[in-house]
Amino acid sequence: MRLRTAGRIVPRRAAIGALAFGTTLSVTALAFAQATPAPESSAVPRPPVVQDATLRLGQRADVRGHLAASEAGRRIALQYAARGARWRPVAQTTVEQDGRYRFKVRLKRSGALRIALPSEGAPVTSGATAAPGVVAAEAAPVSARRRIAVAGRLVVRHRGHDVQAGEAVHVRGTLLPRTRGRRVVVEAGSHGRWHVVARSRTRANGHFDARVATHSPGSQRLRVRFAGDRRNAGTRRGAGTLQAFRASLASWYGLYGGALACGGTLGYDTQGVANKYLPCGTKVTLRYRGREVTVPVIDRGPYVGGREWDLTGATARTLGFDGVGVVWSTR
Repeated sequence: MRLRTAGRIVPRRAAIGALAFGTTLSVTALAFAQATPAPESSAVPRPPVVQDATLRLGQRADVRGHLAASEAGRRIALQYAARGARWRPVAQTTVEQDGRYRFKVRLKRSGALRIALPSEGAPVTSGATAAPGVVAAEAAPVSARRRIAVAGRLVVRHRGHDVQAGEAVHVRGTLLPRTRGRRVVVEAGSHGRWHVVARSRTRANGHFDARVATHSPGSQRLRVRFAGDRRNAGTRRGAGTLQAFRASLASWYGLYGGALACGGTLGYDTQGVANKYLPCGTKVTLRYRGREVTVPVIDRGPYVGGREWDLTGATARTLGFDGVGVVWSTR
């Protein structure tokens, strides 16, 4: 049988085949369109701006950025990865009308942050730790990472360490977050220079105990320093002053109005001490029966017996010292 079509005669089988082929293409195209939803956004978000890239422990990370205005009202996720760990969502927010967004989160470890654009209703990734309602974005467009450092925090007892020269003192404290085996050092400083005088490792509760030996009299500032590791950036904390004393024989004098070897004249209220060898202006801490004073070397002497110090009248009165006796000094 033949069919007439638009002035042409075509075989009946050819017409039926063409109709079936066209119908198949239409159904296939319709099914593909229904099975493949239009992507919400194919744009890769720009990396966020971190207000402070080095944080103190407990300080919130302030993360900001903006997307296209067409993304207004969309939920986006902030992802975090500690060093050596997998990415996980830590917060989510809604893009504002002008495309801006902002996160504030607390982190305990150094790592990296990035922005992800998850599809609405995407499930949370298996094993991820996230805030309630936070959705994962493993296969979603993500921004480049922004590295962030979280410094550890040292809690150290701030007090004076007064000992007799040759004895040892213990500097104790806690390094947070609490982790076993972290290295801390105690440094002593004077005249702007620091050197290590003791080392210690933290216990499981973060506590440490460093033993500092003294070999000679003197006064030094102490501090504890954590150099940093894979978990946290380094930090340091003052630990008071170490004063090592020795016993020495002293006297006092009150020749008021007389000239001083280091310049000036001796007055009734002049604080200072005379010594045969120490440079003028050297600070000396003296202790006597529970009283303490720090004064400069202002004169030469004494030249009697085995005495090492000659205290001015004002210094002697401050210490409650009278006559000749033993005082404790840091020089």
